[in-house]
Amino acid sequence: MKGDSPGQSAKDKDHDIKVWEGVGDKSCMKPSKNQPAKVRESFQHDYPNAFNVQWTKCRGDWTATFNGGIFRSTAVYHANGDRKDTRTLIYKEDIPKRVFDGIFKRFPNIHVDDAIKISVPNQIKEIFRIKNILSGNIQYNYYDSDGNPVTYDY
Repeated sequence: MKGDSPGQSAKDKDHDIKVWEGVGDKSCMKPSKNQPAKVRESFQHDYPNAFNVQWTKCRGDWTATFNGGIFRSTAVYHANGDRKDTRTLIYKEDIPKRVFDGIFKRFPNIHVDDAIKISVPNQIKEIFRIKNILSGNIQYNYYDSDGNPVTYDY
């Protein structure tokens, strides 16, 4: 599995596992080869300085998990080369205050664990997939950068 790559740091493994948590499809972490040329070209255009790139295929889309300086992200591409989104693990302390305020306004007793920041092309507001625990149950909910609940096809 991708998360078990030799020489991979604990932080990289954490990203690889958490970015797919809640998706319910373990195949999203299986390495893949032979990405379509349009996908490789789009990725190179979008992230020219990316390194340590690992490719998988998830639900018919191609995913590139990579380092880009101080962050590790996963970019999801359709076979035609269009980028669906880019996902980056952020820790509780890095979740924007406006997002926290929106969550706690609606659910004052919730325990927020971590989040995936989702950047969608041509969309101004980022989306945050929040892993939270409410009454002992793990849930994954989506919020925009203002803390409003949104629906997102992960």
